[in-house]
Amino acid sequence: MATFQVPATVEVDDFYRRILPAQFKELSAGVDFSAMAGKEFTLQFNIGGRKYCLRIVGGGDLEVIEGGIDKPMLTLVLSESDWRDSVTGRIEGILDRFTDTSQVADTARYQRLLSTRGTLNVELARGDGPVMPIAMIFNGQEKPAVSMRLALSDWVAMQRKEVNGQTLFMSGKMKATGDMMFLLSLQELI
Repeated sequence: MATFQVPATVEVDDFYRRILPAQFKELSAGVDFSAMAGKEFTLQFNIGGRKYCLRIVGGGDLEVIEGGIDKPMLTLVLSESDWRDSVTGRIEGILDRFTDTSQVADTARYQRLLSTRGTLNVELARGDGPVMPIAMIFNGQEKPAVSMRLALSDWVAMQRKEVNGQTLFMSGKMKATGDMMFLLSLQELI
């Protein structure tokens, strides 16, 4: 998977105004977006209260909307320091499933995102300190809701498809509360 090249001291505004648009074009150059013709994908980042929506039309045309939009397909809510650690690669794998340009071309994933409604609250336990909270809001809907807690390393392994959520849950490595049916419905998205 191609990754963004981001300086360790990146500012949020600079990333969304300059770095992301330039590198998105480079990273998506070899991706076949033909299956996404006529489709719009919206991914919104809420970083410490500042919103940036990525509107991707036809798979390859990116527009960054500062201030966000109402009811994007997916909203990721995280602190600025956790966001920076993620986009700079200081902590790898946290947001990869949501920032990989080739996944934008996955029509099955796109259809699942269109039909998913609810909120997933994730608490990632870091070995070196505080818990990293991330909220994922699908299509602007707060309910149903589920919360899960697991080690950051297990989350990254799940993102990389090295282990699945059911295995983590059954082994006690992931704890979940809330709507379990909703959690099961997210298997292909997280």
